[in-house]
Amino acid sequence: MSTFSKANFKTLNYNSFRPHYPASFYKILGDYASQKSGIKKAVDLGCGTGVATYPLLNFSDQVIGVDLSPKMVETANSLVNDRCETMGISDKSRIHFVAGSVESLAYDNSSNKDEKIFGNGDLDLITAAQCIHWFQDYPTFFQSIAKSLKPGGTLAYWYYIDSIVVDYKGSNLDSASIKTAKLEKSWQIVSKYLYDDPNFAGPHWEQPGRGILRDHLRKVDEAIPKDLFTDIKKNKFISDISDPEKTFPSVENGDLKIVMKDLPLSAIKDYHSTASGIHNYKEAHGDKAIDIPSQILKDWESELGWGEDTTVDYVFHSGYTFMRKK
Repeated sequence: MSTFSKANFKTLNYNSFRPHYPASFYKILGDYASQKSGIKKAVDLGCGTGVATYPLLNFSDQVIGVDLSPKMVETANSLVNDRCETMGISDKSRIHFVAGSVESLAYDNSSNKDEKIFGNGDLDLITAAQCIHWFQDYPTFFQSIAKSLKPGGTLAYWYYIDSIVVDYKGSNLDSASIKTAKLEKSWQIVSKYLYDDPNFAGPHWEQPGRGILRDHLRKVDEAIPKDLFTDIKKNKFISDISDPEKTFPSVENGDLKIVMKDLPLSAIKDYHSTASGIHNYKEAHGDKAIDIPSQILKDWESELGWGEDTTVDYVFHSGYTFMRKK
């Protein structure tokens, strides 16, 4: 997570090129969190530029976004006016962002030092989108969250990981068997540069966080203290090239399906440019580093025949866990 705090990390690119979560998911979250009572105050941990924070205003009176990176928080606060105007929210004081680590957030670091974020037991909702894999002391984390929530208050965390191309369109029409083979090859090319070949981004992901995320937060879910939380709801969506509807056994499908359709290949390049592993690789290798996002497109062109007229459908592995404080 420290990658996103670095001075040369482009936070506006992160806000622009990362996928957003579907409105249908926030409907599910809002319905779950509102079952016991209304939501007056919500805190979004690891908020980044506010991608997952602003939608909470649809069902929470007050929202606070918290992030370790001052650069992310600066970007998030700079977007408040525009985002609230787009959402039709006139009272912009309903949302603000503060910098700090989850471990030390007893107080807001704004001018009002007495404004507590945690510790009062008055929060209705705490969320952590695409970040809980960095909170390594899970027993302490869950205990702190339980102290901060009202009885019946909700903790919700969710994620996405390892998007794959599940369809493509262009001037060249391929048979079903050729298309499947090309889709499989497209992921092999991406995986080479992101994980498999030690000469590229693979060794430069921050661990153990990346490994926890790629294991679909299994380590986090296993640490949930059943004496503190109840009504636990989990959903994992695993896409598959041959069957995009494939999921883990016994898990309902589609609640958090993140699909990006008809993307030009340049958009895929932009998305990969925000990956922390690629950023760290470039920083480590300096002038000797290759441009991995561009190289992926070059390999797709040379090995798959994809070019400027090609558009792709991207689907992300994803999942979430909701729970209520007893």
